[in-house]
Amino acid sequence: MDKARKIIRVTVAIALIIVLSMAVCLFIITDPNVKTNVFPDFNRQTLEEINENHEIYDEQHNKLWTINGKGTLKAKISELNEHTINAFIAIEDKKFFSHNGYDLSRIISATIRNISAGSAKEGASTITQQLAKNTYLSPEKTFSRKITELRYARVIEKLYDKDEILEAYLNSVYFGNDIVGIESASQRYFSKKASELDLGESAMLAAVINNPKRYDPISNNEATEKRKRLVLSEMRELNLISKNDQEKYSEKTELKLTVVNDGLFIGYASEQARSGKSVRFAKDVQNVIKSILYRFTSADYTTAIAVVDVKSGKVTSATSDTYFDIYGLKRSPGSTIKPFISYAPALESKTITPLTPLLDTPMKFGNYEPKNYRNKYYDWTSAKDCLALSLNIPAVKLLEMNGVEYSKKLCNKFGFEFTKSDNGLALALGGMQNGVDLITLTKAYAHVANGGDGIISPENAYLLTKMLNETVKTGTATAIEDKNISAKTGTVGNENGNTDAYCIAYNKKYAVGVWCGSLKGLLPDRVTGGETPTEICNEILKRPELKSGAFERPKTVLCVDIDAVELEKRHLVVTASASTPPKNRISGEFSVYNLPDKKTDEDLSFGDYENFKIVDGFVD
Repeated sequence: MDKARKIIRVTVAIALIIVLSMAVCLFIITDPNVKTNVFPDFNRQTLEEINENHEIYDEQHNKLWTINGKGTLKAKISELNEHTINAFIAIEDKKFFSHNGYDLSRIISATIRNISAGSAKEGASTITQQLAKNTYLSPEKTFSRKITELRYARVIEKLYDKDEILEAYLNSVYFGNDIVGIESASQRYFSKKASELDLGESAMLAAVINNPKRYDPISNNEATEKRKRLVLSEMRELNLISKNDQEKYSEKTELKLTVVNDGLFIGYASEQARSGKSVRFAKDVQNVIKSILYRFTSADYTTAIAVVDVKSGKVTSATSDTYFDIYGLKRSPGSTIKPFISYAPALESKTITPLTPLLDTPMKFGNYEPKNYRNKYYDWTSAKDCLALSLNIPAVKLLEMNGVEYSKKLCNKFGFEFTKSDNGLALALGGMQNGVDLITLTKAYAHVANGGDGIISPENAYLLTKMLNETVKTGTATAIEDKNISAKTGTVGNENGNTDAYCIAYNKKYAVGVWCGSLKGLLPDRVTGGETPTEICNEILKRPELKSGAFERPKTVLCVDIDAVELEKRHLVVTASASTPPKNRISGEFSVYNLPDKKTDEDLSFGDYENFKIVDGFVD
């Protein structure tokens, strides 16, 4: 018996020595003052961005949101209810206000339980450690990452007070369904500000973060409710709530889900704030586009809308039906790039006028063989009709004639960015390596609406607008009812189906960009540029507060009568003579710097296509 006790005492002593040695080693190795090349240095800027405060106001100077430097909606710790803070403390880190970054006793007990279980099932991270992991580190479970996490946690505790740490944590933690931060989570699940959360709602959000997929309030509500009750139980055990409150809020918490959100505009506002620029948020316009998007939102794909003020060139409102951060998301623009890569350069170089006939027939450009949508070809067709019908062959012809580099330089001025590999004729159809984001695309059309903004001449901006107006009258955007509007549609896909659909439409006041896309697969067959996105543009721009009249023709644009016989038989844009009868005349608009004469070629000449790289086979 004595021998057994002795063995037990020795074993306990050895265990204590091992534990104390581990604790000493852990304390030393995680001390940020101990210099080492094994673990990366702490970068304070990342956490500073999370704790930044930027206020967004509407046109009447009413405060709308607080956002941080990451472009995420932010809840200030001083504005949150005490029960909201306590819910997270109770379930995630009971000793948060007393430890210095990590809880040694918790680490030891978790280690013992994991050894007993034979696997790493239980963690011991404090809120500070979780903040370090969420903002700086990957989720991989390695010894090196854990040590780095502990080192960072100790640095954070030295640099920030507890309220600052807790505020950063609550605004950076993941709540599932692409939601980051408690403010966004509150609006997504309960349609209210985080400062308005009741005890049951607070406990539910605290329940979610342990495992956002398992405790998804939408798809696994029963499991979430069970863990919510655990949160309330822990709060009661710590005397943070009364018995009556525990019982009351253990009842089912009703969700009030909202899908449409302001994240797209918030991302834009955040970028502007970091650049020292202000934003002008049109709350009335935002309410319009949100109400319309609610009618069109679908679980089968993502929809985003951006509205740009034509005069200022700034985004005034934007929204989407996802909480995934799609601000800056770049996709192939499809045929919406055609006005900028093919037609604007051709107008600027005086290669074409709106009435210039282009031959639309199947054609190979070296090894590149683009095709029209559904292999439909129109033979000789005016440039304005080629653009209105979004014909691919003429667009590629014009790009080849203009020169890829010249066309790209002009596109750069409109905001498009290209990589070194973006050097082929498929650029005419949106074949870009990285693509373009919706806001940049919409701003490009706003430049045209505002007379070219010095990128192209006022005459050519007007003529391009009138060509795009033909898209609304007779082309791919006829679903738009107001025939004073100009627009361009685009559909991107492959042999398996479509992935992206656009309509960018504008009047004298606003440019509206609509994108429907599948982030994980294909769009439903019914979703093409000329359908759902165009229908949304129509609903937006027919609202009284967004309407405007027809574009005014500059004095430097003239109406000239063209000889219809010459146009029809010889494909020449020739001014009608005094003797040309009225039935043989066609009236067209021309820049005074590019008036028609008798020198028009029958078709554009083409050179050597072998040096062009095939990018892709996008179709519209």
